[in-house]
Order: sequence, then structure tokens, then C-alpha cells
Amino acid sequence: MTRDPAFEAECRSLVDAVRRFPTLAALRSSAEWQGLGPRLARVLGAVRRTPPPPPGPPVRRDHVRAVHWNIEHGNWYEQVEHALRENPALAGADLVSLNEIDLGMARAGNRDVTADLAAALGLHGVWAPLFLETTVGRDDDALTAAGRENRESLFGVAILSRWPIGETRIVDLPSPERYQFDLERMYGRHLALIATIERPGAPFVAVTAHLEVHRTRQHRAAQVRVIADALAGEKRPVILAGDFNTWSEQRHEVLAEVAARLGLVSVLIEPDGRRRTLGRHLDHFYFRGFRLVRASAPKVSSSDHNPILVELETR
Repeated sequence: MTRDPAFEAECRSLVDAVRRFPTLAALRSSAEWQGLGPRLARVLGAVRRTPPPPPGPPVRRDHVRAVHWNIEHGNWYEQVEHALRENPALAGADLVSLNEIDLGMARAGNRDVTADLAAALGLHGVWAPLFLETTVGRDDDALTAAGRENRESLFGVAILSRWPIGETRIVDLPSPERYQFDLERMYGRHLALIATIERPGAPFVAVTAHLEVHRTRQHRAAQVRVIADALAGEKRPVILAGDFNTWSEQRHEVLAEVAARLGLVSVLIEPDGRRRTLGRHLDHFYFRGFRLVRASAPKVSSSDHNPILVELETR
């Protein structure tokens, strides 16, 4: 995907402007906020599309092979691409839901990770930003940044699809914005990305979301309820996937409640690939309007999460 110099310049300008403020309260009470607020909203509120791929080989229209993966920003991009292209369980997926996926972060080689993966896999792609980073990141991000500066300084979520992607929308989720700005030095919020997948004769809705990890399950419950409200009137089949940062010891009452409200079937997959309704889970699939054929969690070494896979059959 051709990078947009004007967009990159705007992102760099915003990073320079907001990093001067030690707290979110100081930023939002400043004289500069009247101008910075709308600019940040424009950068963080736009869904970016990858160029359409060339026509691919025919695929089964009654099945959907869907993968969800938190790819740790794409810090180990080559391994991620190789797994999605060559791993027998993952290759040829029709739908790929991705969390923690960078645009112009030094830790991931300043790639447009979504565009690069879409091109490598021959898929349509959409990406939405969660946060504008003012640093190279945390943990081992400085190591993978290797002394480079960020470009756009954004990371978010993405959906890749075998079929064209129609209407998209961003649903903002209640988020610990003050914590993430004051301590982690990034501006933004969590969100759900909702996209219409234009499968010929049988369109469906794909949703990817990444819930926050810093607070309690009640806060994540509030985020999930916002997603449920956004999908409440949806009549088409739905595939919802994401990193929900939820473990069995926190209990799954909220996720079960949302599944019941929306008529969704839960698929919670253990690291060994066994399908259970409870377990030590971060990543989840929910679906409606499909029948589960199989589920697995292939082991790969290119992220702090393993991908999870479901094969679904149209009812």
C-alpha cells in the first residue's frame, strides 16, 4: 500500500504536540486542545482500506475458515506472514481477524502491517487505529525498534477477507484513557471494528475487538455490552473474534450474557486446540448463522499469542 506522506506528517506532528503533556488532564485542559482534539479524532476515527487483490481461485461458498490472532504488533512480521501463508492449519483462510497490528511503528519495522499481510495473502483488508504512540512501545519493543524512529506511530485492529469488504464502522469502547496516556504514553481508546463481508449470495458481518487488560472484568463487561448494543439490530450472520483478556477464574458470566442476547455460539479454544466452553482464555470466537465444523489453535512462535482457527459451515 502506498504510504500517504501528508497523513504521516500529521501523525508525526500530533506525536510531537501531545508528548509534551505529562497527563491526559493537562492535555485536555490546555489551550492547544481545541485544535488538537479534532485532529486526533480524525486520525483515530478513520478506517483504512488496502488495495483490492487480484482475483483468486474459487473457494467453497458454504464454508468460512476464520483465523483470529493477536500478532504482538507485527514485531516478528516475517514469521507471522510465513505462518499465515505456509502453516497447513492457517494457510488459505477466508477471514483473518487481527489484534495489535501496527502502522508505522519502529518495533514492527515501520511497516503498514495490514497492507503487507493483505498483499502477501491476496486478501482484502481494513484497519482501524486504537492508539497514537508517543514512544517506541513497551517490554521488548525497543529491542525490535533497533534504534529507528516511528513513522505514523499507530497501532490498531484489522480484518482481512477473501471476499470484498463493504461497509465498515468503528465502535468506540469505554477505555482507561488516563492510565494509557499518563503511564503508557499513548493517546486513544479501545474499539470494535465491524465490517460487512460481501460473500457472494451470503454476506455476513465480521467483528474484531481487543478489550483492555488493566482494570477489572466489570470494565471489560462494559466494553462487551457496547459491542452487543452495536450488533443488536443485525440480522445477517455474524462472526465476532478478539482478544478479550478474560480468564476462566474471572468467570464468563458477561460473555455468556452477551452471547445469549445476540444468539451467538461461543468457541473458546485451549492452547492445545481442544474446544471448551471454559478455560484459561484470552482469545475467543463467537458466531451466529453458521455451524461449527472444527476448531484448533496451531502453535507458532511469532507472537505472545497463538492463533485460533474455526471452520464454519453456512446453515
